[in-house]
Amino acid sequence: MASVAPTKKPKVQLIPWNPTSPEHIQRLIQQRVACGWDSDAVEGWWKACQESGEFNLQWIVLEDSNPSSEAHLKKHIEIYPDDQTPLVDSALFYSAKPRTIHLPQRKFIPIGHICLGSVSAINEPLTSPFVDMEGLYWISNFYISRALQGSGLGSATLDTIESIATSEPLNAKTLAMNAINKHDPGREEKYEALGLPIPPFSNQEWYEKRGYQVYNTLEKAFSKVDSTGKTWYWNAVYLKKAI
Repeated sequence: MASVAPTKKPKVQLIPWNPTSPEHIQRLIQQRVACGWDSDAVEGWWKACQESGEFNLQWIVLEDSNPSSEAHLKKHIEIYPDDQTPLVDSALFYSAKPRTIHLPQRKFIPIGHICLGSVSAINEPLTSPFVDMEGLYWISNFYISRALQGSGLGSATLDTIESIATSEPLNAKTLAMNAINKHDPGREEKYEALGLPIPPFSNQEWYEKRGYQVYNTLEKAFSKVDSTGKTWYWNAVYLKKAI
């Protein structure tokens, strides 16, 4: 019997988001609309945080060497046709430091985004009593195209961001994040009222399988208002992982 070659794990590259580019801003808004969270924060709060270095938002880009990249990109564009126009790698700063852009400038189509930065003032009170803040970095705003979720690209992205965090110059000791509590009540009712797709799995459980452990919880951490003006709330868990 012929042996079956092992499936090659997908790989991704991360390219900085440019908060001064109208094209980058609009694409991020489109992806946040698809994600269902914080699309209204991009042009104000997120733009300012990226420029100051508090945020290190990066686009998730398929590696050309992946055998499945062409099929994945086609599937993404079929669901999100407005994403078919490539962006240009144009961010002159990253982490508030000058960045060299190699010529000719690369063009790419992002299939998601992720942020690796310091713990924000909002989350620090819930973090500092439980985690040594030295060498701590925060993962946030993590989105993979809904057309590609379950394809291994989320794991590939987390592999990449963990590798970046443990390398020079960050030398991170701990990574942390928050997520919706898997025991949050009324899950289906909330998403249906807001017209959002119900997530096929719990992010908390997915992170726990990756070695992240819950260290704190917070009630009514996230909220959204539906078309009738009713506010819906989600409880959160805070997770960490020594790396």
